[in-house]
Amino acid sequence: MIAPETHAQRRQALAKQVNSPILMMGNGERPRNLPMSCVPFRQDSSFLYFTGCTHPGAALLIVDGTSVLYLPEPADDDALWHGASHTIEEMGAKLGFSTVRPNRCLEADTKELSGVATVAVPDLAQNIRASTLTGTALSFGTENGDDHLIDAIIGFRRRLCEQELDEMRATAVVTEAAHRAAMAATEPGVHEQIIAATFQDVVVRHGLSLAYPSIVTVRGEVLHNFNYVNTAKAGQLLLLDGGAEAKSGYATDVTRTWPVSGQFEARQLAAYEAVLASQLSGIEQVRPGTRYRDVHMQSSLVIAQFLADEGLIKCSPEVAVESGAHALFFPHGVGHLIGLDVHDLENFGDRASYPPGRSRSSQFGTGYLRLDLDLEEGMVVTVEPGFYVVPAILEDPSLRSEFADLIDFEKAADWTGFGGIRIEDDVAVTSDAPEVITGSIPKAVDELLQAVAG
Repeated sequence: MIAPETHAQRRQALAKQVNSPILMMGNGERPRNLPMSCVPFRQDSSFLYFTGCTHPGAALLIVDGTSVLYLPEPADDDALWHGASHTIEEMGAKLGFSTVRPNRCLEADTKELSGVATVAVPDLAQNIRASTLTGTALSFGTENGDDHLIDAIIGFRRRLCEQELDEMRATAVVTEAAHRAAMAATEPGVHEQIIAATFQDVVVRHGLSLAYPSIVTVRGEVLHNFNYVNTAKAGQLLLLDGGAEAKSGYATDVTRTWPVSGQFEARQLAAYEAVLASQLSGIEQVRPGTRYRDVHMQSSLVIAQFLADEGLIKCSPEVAVESGAHALFFPHGVGHLIGLDVHDLENFGDRASYPPGRSRSSQFGTGYLRLDLDLEEGMVVTVEPGFYVVPAILEDPSLRSEFADLIDFEKAADWTGFGGIRIEDDVAVTSDAPEVITGSIPKAVDELLQAVAG
């Protein structure tokens, strides 16, 4: 876990950067159907970053460098339903706060303050409350709050300290165990639900939670396929995109693809080795000062070489990448920041991931690149190239017209039903070689097949 002293240091540094009172809201609980039945709670990541507080309905007020934590008081019958509880003062003390106030006092305590900076959270009710208190329009993901505060939060969260990296490393151990269990559970006749449940079982048994709903599918060409509806068959590839989340909130995000039968067919093996070579080539670029877009382009060139070798493109790999033709088979960016969120800081849009003077490409596929920063030590990124045969893309009239001279659509049609391959790891930028935090999860062909057979 992250030490309370670390959270206190972050708050002090934040107060020095933002020359105004700061109000940060945590998420509240949200009913699933009945008021007493709530969806699983997850704290807002920025609130978690500065407080370590996982209590629903909390708030933080920083005035003149002094931090006050606001917590809901236990109900009179709380002990009956939930067992004996601590006082809000005891809960705050565990988090390193010397001043803790009842949540109901927040309105009175902010009444005389002016120019209070705040930031949106996923919880609509908490945003409405913060808007009322500060006069700031808030809508999570669109109207995110005070620009100066947002930029400060981005600056702090974009680079991880050693404590944070240790949280990810420990979580990666559980993620590895879950992936290995899912590999060993795969065989013809097994339903996707069983493999997904096997993965989640390992994560939960270790006291952690899923960082995001796992993608477990033999239809890997559907990039965000969360529907477990298929029975795995011999000759198919199974793609599993899943990761564990630490109790402190730090995530892992890993994709592996393997043959259901335990052996690759020739075409599958060629494509798999190309994606793996693409990923390894991209990972090698993850060093301080490298523009992340160049990581994407390097990985794309390797995929494009495979397309050329297979006769799927009628041009050089360089022309395919420059024109965007390769994206018909690799239609997404090579990765994103990861930390307290799987797609870290993306609630702030491109503000956190595209520096001034850079913007998204207008090309199909390349325009989905989520990150275009110059890499810095302490950043953690995913590197996740893929190869997909997506009928909706290959049959799209506008794309067929645009790339008629570059893509052999007749040969591409022969790949229909192939599915998709993606290989993804979490990679830390260090002063030396990149650290592949999740690199012990099998992906080399021999090791992967041994894990599936296991």
